[in-house]
Amino acid sequence: MVVVSRRVCGGVLVALGAALAVGHAGTTGSEPPLAFAVTTALSVAIAGVGVAIARGGLVSAWCTTRVLAWTAVAAGLLPAAVLWVTADAPVFTSLFSTAIVDAATVGALAGVLVGVYDARNRKRQRDLDRLNRITNALRVATQEVVHANDRDTLEQAVCDRLATSDPYEAVWVGRYDAEADVVRPSAWAGLPDDYFDSLTIPTDDTEKGQGAGGRAIKTRETQAIPDVYADETMEPWWRMLREHGVQSLAVVPIHHDDTVYGFYSIYADRPDVFDETERDVLTELGETLGNAIAVIETRERLAQREQELARQNRRLEEFASVVSHDLRNPLNVAEGYVDIARETADAETADALDRVDDALSRMHELVEDVLALARQGDTVNDPETVSLSGVVTDAWETVDTAEATLETRDLPRVRADGSRVRQLLENLFRNAVEHGAGDDGRVTVTVGWLSDGAGFYVADDGPGIPDEERERVFETGYSSSDHGTGFGLNIARTIAEAHGWRVELTESESGGARFEFRNVETAE
Repeated sequence: MVVVSRRVCGGVLVALGAALAVGHAGTTGSEPPLAFAVTTALSVAIAGVGVAIARGGLVSAWCTTRVLAWTAVAAGLLPAAVLWVTADAPVFTSLFSTAIVDAATVGALAGVLVGVYDARNRKRQRDLDRLNRITNALRVATQEVVHANDRDTLEQAVCDRLATSDPYEAVWVGRYDAEADVVRPSAWAGLPDDYFDSLTIPTDDTEKGQGAGGRAIKTRETQAIPDVYADETMEPWWRMLREHGVQSLAVVPIHHDDTVYGFYSIYADRPDVFDETERDVLTELGETLGNAIAVIETRERLAQREQELARQNRRLEEFASVVSHDLRNPLNVAEGYVDIARETADAETADALDRVDDALSRMHELVEDVLALARQGDTVNDPETVSLSGVVTDAWETVDTAEATLETRDLPRVRADGSRVRQLLENLFRNAVEHGAGDDGRVTVTVGWLSDGAGFYVADDGPGIPDEERERVFETGYSSSDHGTGFGLNIARTIAEAHGWRVELTESESGGARFEFRNVETAE
C-alpha cells in the first residue's frame, strides 16, 4: 500500500469538504433550510478533520491511506445506492442532484470517521505488538547478558537476538577507543561482513564525528534518527545507508559509571521506528550491557590477579625451599666447628662460642620461620575434623615452655587442617613464653572456647600488649625481643586467614594478651 503524508491526506479531505460545501451552495432553494444547514455543516466537518490530520493529529502517518480509502469507498457507495433506488427518476431534476450531493456528504463523513477509527485501532494494535516485540527483545538480550562469560560472546549474542526482531534491518556493537577517538565494530548481524570491515566512526569534532555515533559517545544519550536522509549530520553516511535500504536508526551508548565502552546501533528499513517507548527500552538495554561488561572485566582482572598471586606463591615457596636448604648446610657445619672448638676453649673463648651458638640457633629459627611463612598462605580447601584439645596438647609439648602452665576450657572438635593449626598454636605459645613470662619464667596460658560460640581464644596472664602496638605485632619482622624472629604472629595470622578465620588481639582478664579466632566451624 502506498503511504501518503498526513499533509497530503489532510489536503485531500479539506478539498473534498470544500467541494461538497460548494455543491450544497449550488442546490440552495431545492431543499429545506434545516437540511441545507446540516449537510453544509457535515461538509465543513470533513474539511475540519482534514485540517486536524494535516497538522499531525488524529492518525499516524502510515495510516493516512486507509483513511482516504474508507472515505472514497463510503463517498461513492452512498450516492450509488441513491442512484440505484431512484433509477426511474428524472436524472437532471434539482431534487435528484441535491440527493446525490447529500448522499456523498454523509457517505464521505461516515468514511472519514470509520477511517479514523480504523486507523487509531490499528495504531493501538501496532503499539501493542511493538511493545511485545521490544519487551521480548529486551528479555532475550538480558538473558544473554546474564549468561555470557566474556565480552565477545555477549556482544555477538545481543546482535544476533536483536537482529531477528522486526523491523530491525541490522544491529552492530562498536567499541570505543578513547586514545584514537573512534568507535570500531566488534560484533554485528543483519548486513554483510564487508560493510563493517572498513567501518570506523569518529567521535571527534570532524564532520563525521558530528553524526549520531559521535553524539552518543559524547552525550551518553540515545540518538534516534527517524529519517536518516533528513538529518544533515548523517550526510557522510547516506551512500552506505542507502545501498542497504536503511531509513532510520538508533545509536545507544554502552557505559557504566564514568566508563564509556562504546555503543550499539540499530538500523531499520522504514522511517519513524524509534518512538519514546522504544528508545527507553533500548537505553535500558544499553545500561544493562554496560553493567555486564563492567562485571566481566572485573572478573577477568580478578582471574589474572589470582594467577599472578599463584605464580608469586609458587616462586616464594621455591625460593624459601632453596634458601632454607642452602643455609642449613653451612649452619650445621658452623655448629659442628663450634662444638669442636669448645673442647679446647678457655672460659673467655667458651663465652664467645656460646654467643656464636646462640646466633646460629637464631639463624635456624629464621630459616624455619621463612619456610613456614611461605607455605602457610594457601587456602584450606579440604578441612578435616580434628580435636582442638588434642592439637593444643601436641603444640604445647613441642614448645620449650620452661615454667609456663597450660589450661584448656571446653574445647570442641573443629573443621580445620590439624597440622597447620598446631603450628599456629606453637607460635602463640612460644610468643607467650618469650614475652609474657616474668623473671621467674612463670606464665599461664589458657586456651578456651568463646562464650558466643564463634571460635576459640589463646590468652596469657603476662604484661599484655599496648593498644598502639596491637596492629604492628602481626607485621612481618616485628618483634619486641632481641631473641625473636618477628615471624611468629604473622605466621599465626596467615594460617588463620587461610582457614577463613578472623583474628582479633585484645586484653585477657588478667591484663595479658588474648588472641581470638572467630568464624571457626565446629564438627557438630
